[in-house]
Amino acid sequence: MIRKIITPVNTIFFFWGLVLLTFSESYPQYTRYYLYSSIVAILPIMIFDLRKQRKEDKQNGIVKFQSAIYRMLIMAVMLGIAYFITKQNHI
Repeated sequence: MIRKIITPVNTIFFFWGLVLLTFSESYPQYTRYYLYSSIVAILPIMIFDLRKQRKEDKQNGIVKFQSAIYRMLIMAVMLGIAYFITKQNHI
């Protein structure tokens, strides 16, 4: 049971969140740059993982890659909707 909860990905996200909280409390002017650098750091990892899934799909004839792409598209739409809902008109 505990092995399913404590995984390397979960611990990475936990420490990423702790660093984000520390930055936002101590240096609020650098929070945006921390988030930008997080995006830049995660993109190569995502691309590598998707290439690995696509290669595995071709070899085994499964649709893991396709479902991953669909999940990302759904999340992109949800983030876009959340952005437009919370968008404020600054003068």
